[in-house]
Amino acid sequence: MKIVCSIYRIEQLHKLKDYIDYAILMSSDASLNYMDLDMNLAIKYCKENHIGIILGLDKLYLPDEISEVSKYIDKYQNLVDYFYITDLGIGNLMITKKLQNKVIFDPKTMICNSLDLSIYNSLGFEALGISSEITKDDLLDIYNKTKANIFYQIFGYRLMFYSKRNLISLYEKKNNDTYPHEAYLREATRSDYFPIKENKNGTLIYRSYLISYMEYLNEIKELKYGFIESYLLDDLKTTEILKTFKGLLKNEITIDEARLNILKLDLHIEDGFMFKDSVYEKKELKL
Repeated sequence: MKIVCSIYRIEQLHKLKDYIDYAILMSSDASLNYMDLDMNLAIKYCKENHIGIILGLDKLYLPDEISEVSKYIDKYQNLVDYFYITDLGIGNLMITKKLQNKVIFDPKTMICNSLDLSIYNSLGFEALGISSEITKDDLLDIYNKTKANIFYQIFGYRLMFYSKRNLISLYEKKNNDTYPHEAYLREATRSDYFPIKENKNGTLIYRSYLISYMEYLNEIKELKYGFIESYLLDDLKTTEILKTFKGLLKNEITIDEARLNILKLDLHIEDGFMFKDSVYEKKELKL
């Protein structure tokens, strides 16, 4: 397994460079979530430090925006190793450009079984993201049936919702008030706080907890890419998390040592859907 980490600031690269195999570079031009990363400077730094480069191209695009993203791809195709995409329309564009082998296609919750994965795999993409809302056993079953290159989030906040609409701004307009554009949501009847962020590319909401596959890393280490989402984690905590996962993969530390390392960080970690199937309960229609 290669360790992949999201990068939002150049300072992250300076601190994390010894513990990552690939960096997903997040920019305001092409990524759902971004901060202030200088893309050209980040690419130069990665090349100098032998870090694989994945360009975050995970916005959703309207038909009249395709020419814009096509120029963006042309600009960077020879400078990066892969493009991280979520929009199948952009995947089709990459196929047209004969660049499908440079695509990591992660449609978030869409790929849930081995048949879906096999069909997408036949398109020639470098790797595919399996749904984060299936169980660990289902994940392993899909991989064992296909042996495809899998991209999978193994730590961090998981994206739960995305809209191209500026929802916080709309709420401000409705209430004639102002609100922070990076905050937390809490339902009136629940105690969970969901990170929400609005930027020029839309509105994102993350789950209220971090997920961790650390305990089961040995079972999934054959997956090609293990993704660690650094959003809302400071650089010290991200460094410790990366060191711990790297140490486990290289058998340099024990699982007990790894547990202690993560425990010290005092993070809200839950299993999510690791052991829990999503079930739709049928309701009887009364006429």
